[in-house]
Amino acid sequence: MKKLLAVALAVAMLLGIMSFASADEPVVLKVASIWSAETEANRAPMLKTLAEFEEAHPEIKLEVEWYEANAWKDQGETLALSDSLPDVFYWNAGGVLWNLVSSGDILAMDEYLTDEIKDRLIGGALANMTFDGKVYQLPYTNACSCLYCNTELFEKYNVKIPETLDELYEAVKAFKAAGVTPMALGGGDKWPTNMYTDLITLRFVGDAAARACYYKTEGATFKTQDWIDGMTAFKTLIDLGAFPDDALSLTRDESEVPYFAGEIPMYVHGQWFSGSLSEEMQQKVKAVKFPAVGKGHDNEWMGGPAEGFSISAHTEHPAEAFVAAQFLAEHQSKNGFECGAGLPAWKTDVQCGNPVMNQIAEQVAVGDSLLLWGNTALSGDDATLIGDTVYDVLAGKTTPEQWCEDMETIFAK
Repeated sequence: MKKLLAVALAVAMLLGIMSFASADEPVVLKVASIWSAETEANRAPMLKTLAEFEEAHPEIKLEVEWYEANAWKDQGETLALSDSLPDVFYWNAGGVLWNLVSSGDILAMDEYLTDEIKDRLIGGALANMTFDGKVYQLPYTNACSCLYCNTELFEKYNVKIPETLDELYEAVKAFKAAGVTPMALGGGDKWPTNMYTDLITLRFVGDAAARACYYKTEGATFKTQDWIDGMTAFKTLIDLGAFPDDALSLTRDESEVPYFAGEIPMYVHGQWFSGSLSEEMQQKVKAVKFPAVGKGHDNEWMGGPAEGFSISAHTEHPAEAFVAAQFLAEHQSKNGFECGAGLPAWKTDVQCGNPVMNQIAEQVAVGDSLLLWGNTALSGDDATLIGDTVYDVLAGKTTPEQWCEDMETIFAK
C-alpha cells in the first residue's frame, strides 16, 4: 500500500513538473507579412518591430511567414476557405477586409481594445476597419498617394514640375521628345494603375461623388461627364506615351527599377515608396500632390488608414494574438515613420529623417480629405472589376465611356 502511494505521489509530482514546464513555454503564434522583398520600405521597420516584440514579450513566440503582396492576398483568401489563416496577419481595410469579416474569418477585437489603446490612435484611424460597430483590424499607417518627381531630371531637361493637368501633359511631351520615359508604371500587377486612375478621376469627380460610388451609396453612378473626363485624362497620358512601352507586362517591382536608377522623372504611388528611396535619391525627389484640374477638388487625396493587422477568428490564443497584433501595429507605425516608410496611424513623438516623407506629411496635414482607394474600398468581384477594367483602358481595349458603363454594373449586384 505504501509502495502504491509512493508511486502515485511520484506520478503526481512528475505531472506537476510537466505542467509547470508547459506553462513556462511560450505561446506560438503564426504571423503573415507582405514585406518579403529586400527593397520593400516596410521590411526593415518590421524586422525592428519583431525584435522589439521578442524582447518585450518572451511569453509569446512569433513565427513569421513572408509573402509578396499579391501572393499573400491570393494565399490568404485560400487559407480563409479552410479556416487556416495565421493567428495574426496583414490585410487591407475597407471592402477587402469586409470580405473576411462577413465570412466569419476575422476576430472582433473589442473585448481587448481598451479606451487607453484607442486614445493612442490618430483621429478616424479605425473608420475603415469597423463594421456594425465592431473593430476588426488595427492600422499601422495612414496612407496616401502622390506624384514623385525627380528634380534632377526636371532641371536637366528644363521641364517645370507640373501643378496643373495641362502642365503635366506638357511635361510628358517634353520628356518624351528628349527620349525619356516620363512616368513609371507596373501595369502587370493592375493595382499600380489604379493608383493613377483613382487620383486623376478624383480631381474631376471629387471625394463625395467618388466615395458614393466606391461604397455603393444609393443614387451613386459612374455614368457622369466628370467620370468620363477623368478617365479621358488618363487615356490622354497613355496616348502621349507617358508610360513604358511594356507597362502592361511590368510588375510593380520591375517598373520601379529605372526610377530608382534616376532614369524616369515621374511616378504616382503610395507614401511608402519614399521609404524605398536611397539617401541619394531622397535629395533628388520631390513629392507633390497630383496636378490640379480646376474642378474644386485639387486638395483632396486618396488614401487614409488602408491596411493593418487582423486576427484569425479561429486562433486558439485570442488574447495573445491581440497583444501581438496591437504591438505590431503600433510599433510598425512608429518605426515605419521614423525611417520614412509611412505616415503614422498612432500618435508618436519620433522624428522622420526622410525629407520626402516629411514633404508628404506636411501636405496631407492640410489636405481637404482622404478617400480609400477604389480597389480597397470595393470588395470581392467589384474590386477585381475596377482593376481589370482600368487594365483594359491601359491596353487600349476599353474607352473611357465603356469603362464607366462597365463600372456601373456594380450597382446591380
